[in-house]
Amino acid sequence: MTALPRVGIVHAVAALLALLAWTRVVAAGAELDTRTIIEALRLPAAGAEAPRTRNLAVVARGPADLLPSAAAAPALAEATQEAERPAVPPPSLSLALTFASNSAELRPENGRVLGQLVAAMLSPELRGQRFLIEGHSDARGVAVANQRLSLERAEEVRQYLVALGVPAGRLRAAGRGAQMPANPADPAAAENRRVRVVALP
Repeated sequence: MTALPRVGIVHAVAALLALLAWTRVVAAGAELDTRTIIEALRLPAAGAEAPRTRNLAVVARGPADLLPSAAAAPALAEATQEAERPAVPPPSLSLALTFASNSAELRPENGRVLGQLVAAMLSPELRGQRFLIEGHSDARGVAVANQRLSLERAEEVRQYLVALGVPAGRLRAAGRGAQMPANPADPAAAENRRVRVVALP
């Protein structure tokens, strides 16, 4: 009998559960379904106008800068428009996945959500996109250990998605530790322990 690959028996069972969940459409009102994931991770259309900030600081270096010539006005207007465009964060989705305590081992109950994530990533709308899988921890414990565990969990999710059919070249994993809490007011809060999927341009 041949040994199972790295995903292991627990992951194989979870993968089977995910594939079964894949064939079902989640009822309206459910907290997360494939369509919701697609909408959350879809990149904006090319040429879409970015939202503009209302706060613009203009710094004058000298008297000549205060009143630009008519010839310079179009270039100044274009530069001002560029300065008004804030950096738009990429589409992302946070998932409250469950792992074995102090471990990167995914629990089987994650199968449904991860199956829906795979279905979304393989959908026509997201098929050409790449994604960063980020692991996040709370601030309890040692920072170095949290950083390592968050990376291991992100990598475990990446491997799980690859095992279910998402091409490996479309996925990267990164560990963020406790650096980017979802709830900065409570660094030990459960919602800080999450896996975030970020759409890459």
